[in-house]
Amino acid sequence: MFEEGNLLFFRPFLFKNGAESQDKFFLVLKKLEGDILLASLPTSKDHVPSDLEVKHGCLNIPERMFNVFVLLSGENVAVKEDGTSFAFKKNTFIYGANLDVYPVERFDLQERMAQTTIEKIGTLDEAVFTEIVACLSESKMVKNKYRRILKS
Repeated sequence: MFEEGNLLFFRPFLFKNGAESQDKFFLVLKKLEGDILLASLPTSKDHVPSDLEVKHGCLNIPERMFNVFVLLSGENVAVKEDGTSFAFKKNTFIYGANLDVYPVERFDLQERMAQTTIEKIGTLDEAVFTEIVACLSESKMVKNKYRRILKS
């Protein structure tokens, strides 16, 4: 389930910082030794500067300290277990500044304690996943240690 390129859905996601739990998508970007995941929590919150067009792909503006990868609503981005396509219902944003690492054992424990349920939505289209990783690995908004991980 926790393989690179997998899109998961947590009901609810328990945030590290204690923020209020909510249902969240979770994109596994890289699986590291010791079952540690580098991941993104895609969001429908649009923080794209108003003078820029929201369109599919990488938007990297170093002078504005802004980086995002945009997936448009209705765009097939993943393949479900049954072979059908998955598309987000809303425009979805993967912000470079919001990457983090998570231990798999934490999620296993949360599931065992019935604090959350985790559903595998599907696996991202290989081309889309490659675009996302390339976008994030070149961004100054992504922490250096995460950029190195993405490039490895």
